[in-house]
Amino acid sequence: MESQERFPIIKKTISTSLEKNLANCTKNQLISISENLNLSIKKSWKKEQLLQKLYENIYEQFHQFYQPVIADLLDKFGDQIEQAIAFENLKQLEVIAPLIKKGFFYVYLQKDLYILVIPDEIWQGREESDLEMQEVTIDLNSNMDNNQLLSAQKEDSLSTEYESLKQWKETVVKIYGQVSAEHLAEIWNRYNENKLTPTEIDQILNS
Repeated sequence: MESQERFPIIKKTISTSLEKNLANCTKNQLISISENLNLSIKKSWKKEQLLQKLYENIYEQFHQFYQPVIADLLDKFGDQIEQAIAFENLKQLEVIAPLIKKGFFYVYLQKDLYILVIPDEIWQGREESDLEMQEVTIDLNSNMDNNQLLSAQKEDSLSTEYESLKQWKETVVKIYGQVSAEHLAEIWNRYNENKLTPTEIDQILNS
């Protein structure tokens, strides 16, 4: 078996929920995941505090930024994809190492096999849209008229969506090594009503 680990390897009984997968990690592994998520934590925190903070952050980032990227990645496995998949060596998992490091996937060592586990929350949410429709609340006492309010909310929504596009690019580049605007457009248009061309995506990413 490989002596060097590029990501956390868990040596406990396999679990499928995100919470239990995190609980199966050592405190040092949780700290490593936190660092890869750029999550501000204190090393003095108890493991329970780390678990709660990581669970909330991973769940939020999955739905806000990573769901389309992960769904696209899993689609490439075709019908062979399962919630728990056995691999003979770590090199077979290198392509998804960035997602394992961030706590979206987990790897268990069982006898002589590495078992990749996709948590329930990720597995069940892989086909859901990462961008949910937001309810529009109109303050009748506001000085803004309805059109101004809706316009401002639309701009805020687009700003969030475009930020997610930049996140997608960073993640896809880490996984595949490179990414074209055409590929990003395909992912974006699959999950968003606001369609973008490859040229528009280039402009957004370079803005």
